[in-house]
Amino acid sequence: MSQPRSGLLSGLVVGFIATLICTIAQAAALHYGARFIPAAFLAAGDGLWAMTAIAFAMALLLSLLVCLVRSSSRVLPWWSALCAIAAVALGWTTARATSTGGEPDLSLDRLRTTFPSELANLWSSLKDSWEPWLPLAAAALTAYLLVRIRVGRVRARQTSVTPPEDPTPAEPEYRAPFEPLQSPTSPPRPTGDLFTPRDTGRA
Repeated sequence: MSQPRSGLLSGLVVGFIATLICTIAQAAALHYGARFIPAAFLAAGDGLWAMTAIAFAMALLLSLLVCLVRSSSRVLPWWSALCAIAAVALGWTTARATSTGGEPDLSLDRLRTTFPSELANLWSSLKDSWEPWLPLAAAALTAYLLVRIRVGRVRARQTSVTPPEDPTPAEPEYRAPFEPLQSPTSPPRPTGDLFTPRDTGRA
């Protein structure tokens, strides 16, 4: 009986595409979020809470896209968490690389020239402070839990739908070659002694 496909490969591809989508969405939220997010919330905690909320929203979007695959692989939640971290970190770097004086500068030349240096600056900030780790941890945990719940439901559904396998048939009794088949219900006729005379019933 064929086993149901886990959908791991499709989940990996969709997770990669979702990472690119969330990276662009993260950069756009950092560029234009001030038009929609209250200034008091943006200033709270030196912007840490706003960054965490945006990262949480990106993890929700990524999880929604990955859950469309309906995969039953247990690797997919870990892959989703990794993709969420990558999307948030790359979104930060892209937003910094495409801004000049706090204003968006959406030119490919600037992105190509400043992206490596901004990525190195992000790595330095991750080593020096714990604050950038909070949005990353929130995104990773959100993506992992949501995809893990989805995978668990898919596996439970597959288990309930898949019928049990047929039991293994019993092996036939071994007989030597040319051995006659004997009926198990009829006992063999006892044989008398060859040297004992037969009783013919005569006096």
